[in-house]
Amino acid sequence: MRDGVQKLVACCVELPWVLKMSQRFELVASTHRSFVALATLRLPGHPLRRFTKEEAAILSRALDSVATGDRGEQQIYMSPIASDHDFDARVEQSGVVLSSEGHGDVKLDWSEARALAEELRSFASG
Repeated sequence: MRDGVQKLVACCVELPWVLKMSQRFELVASTHRSFVALATLRLPGHPLRRFTKEEAAILSRALDSVATGDRGEQQIYMSPIASDHDFDARVEQSGVVLSSEGHGDVKLDWSEARALAEELRSFASG
């Protein structure tokens, strides 16, 4: 297992800044040998989810779309290429609920969902 940890550290080096930190989530930018840049989403009690710039842009647009009510979508789902865990969010009247098998749900109200969308967009365009 130690070799696995060393390989992970060698491929992913966190940059010295946190893009966004709220009560419910933290988004951290990092560099990666293969993907160049990744955004890591940290939610309380959930596994880490990592997004490429392209995935961050797509997820940002999806969150914006459901937050403004442009579409009648009831779920946002993505299986990021650089992450071992899917992004699965159920759309509710007051926000989105992120779930992960074996972990409790994390609810983001619309202001938090919009903040996450903005930070993902900022990362994707940087």
